[in-house]
Amino acid sequence: MAPEDGEYEIGVAADDGVRLFLDGEKVVDDWTSGAERHHGAKRRLKRGDRLSVGIDYYQGDGDRSLRLTWRRPAELQAAAKLAEAPRDFTVNTYLPKGADWYDFWSNERHAGGKTVSREAPLEILPLYVRAGSIVPMGPAVQFATERPDAPYEIRIYPGADARFTIYEDDNETYAYEKGQRATYDLVWNDQARTLSVGARQGSFPGMIQQRQLNIVLVAPGKGAGARSAPVDRQILYDGKPRVVRFE
Repeated sequence: MAPEDGEYEIGVAADDGVRLFLDGEKVVDDWTSGAERHHGAKRRLKRGDRLSVGIDYYQGDGDRSLRLTWRRPAELQAAAKLAEAPRDFTVNTYLPKGADWYDFWSNERHAGGKTVSREAPLEILPLYVRAGSIVPMGPAVQFATERPDAPYEIRIYPGADARFTIYEDDNETYAYEKGQRATYDLVWNDQARTLSVGARQGSFPGMIQQRQLNIVLVAPGKGAGARSAPVDRQILYDGKPRVVRFE
């Protein structure tokens, strides 16, 4: 029996097959196997009205799940107001003291030892990179071996010395447990403004002998976010040590 005038939402949440009938009318027909999902229909009722509800359900494999749901007019109105209300996407993050930190998405630099705020909509996760970091990046791929010879983008976040060890193997087997892998070091000297690329150590079948390294020295307006950045220096690394200098 309807307790108030207005529009009601009557629904069903179920896994596998389900049909929902309101006053004999079929309003939901999802006769397929799968995880739990929700379907609903709206009906305008007056206070005191009665509505017959019928459900057909079949259980497939695994556990069963079946729930009847409903929302009254006041609840629907409250939900609509909430959806229209301004949302605050501000997220506060404490940055440890002892170093400066770069906002990955904007390259804004912050001193450590304080809490900073930024907008964090759905597509942005607050992410801060310590000054004195080397962050290698690769292309977006569907699986690890899709583009084995793709260039690496090497982002340097200046402000302190940094070191990073590049590790490579065949990305498919356990051969690395038998020593079939390769590494080389990237070392940033902040005062001298040089990046030293060390000699390659080790090898494995199918190893890329030469790889393009696109080196980006992060600065305001450059090297922010997940997209490829304009390149400052570019080298073709062949396993031999190199030193890259920045003016």
